[in-house]
Amino acid sequence: QTTSSHHIIITMKLFTIAAAVLLRCIHSSEAAAPKLRANMMGASSEVEDEVAESKKNERTTAAAEVANPCRKRISQYVSGGQMFFIVANQTIVLGDPSTDPFTFTNIYWMCQPTVAPDLNGDGMYDSVASRVNIYIPPKTLKAADNAGVTGLGKFTTHGYTASWVKQGEGGYYNEHVVDFGDTTVWQINGKEFIGYETSPRGTTGGLVASGEGLWTMDTSNPLLQELAKAIGKDLTAETCAERYAETWMESHSSTIEVED
Repeated sequence: QTTSSHHIIITMKLFTIAAAVLLRCIHSSEAAAPKLRANMMGASSEVEDEVAESKKNERTTAAAEVANPCRKRISQYVSGGQMFFIVANQTIVLGDPSTDPFTFTNIYWMCQPTVAPDLNGDGMYDSVASRVNIYIPPKTLKAADNAGVTGLGKFTTHGYTASWVKQGEGGYYNEHVVDFGDTTVWQINGKEFIGYETSPRGTTGGLVASGEGLWTMDTSNPLLQELAKAIGKDLTAETCAERYAETWMESHSSTIEVED
């Protein structure tokens, strides 16, 4: 009986110790819980702030891109179906050393563009491509002829590409006009341009040029009115395509005879 009582006393002491330890753990957990909640709330707040700041930056960048004149121009081009780049009274340097530089005027008439898929989902036109009519006014044709340039026509067919290059909160379009028949390339950055052309065998049209042009959609421009008079029609997306097709057929209609 004495031994049994002793065991009971030991068991009660162990239970008392265990209860004290458990109570201390509970108190410790309760004391730590506010700190944990505070830390979690603080971390959550920081994450929310970062997300908000990121969205703010995205909105700022998107707003800056929408306000970009190039973005507006290309969007208007896609919706309107035509666009013009006027190079007036700029200087060309020919490859022939016996010629002097001369002043030229060209009109680039971009037809209805093909738009690349909006893969990044920004709702912008990041890449476009189209066919182009280049119109050379009579005064420039005469100046080129006087300089000995051969192979020029009043209308020629070309291609146009524009690809958006993101830069900081804005960017620019990398724009080119290329000749389908030779190596003529016009690279346009904003209003500035550079151009070069090699001379295919039998021609003397090799040249380099650089200067500034004017992007416009306004067909009341005097030079565009001259273009409309030259084709005898209003300048529209439809007449751009018609003029391109006519020039293409004219330039590819000759039959090449191959000797046996």
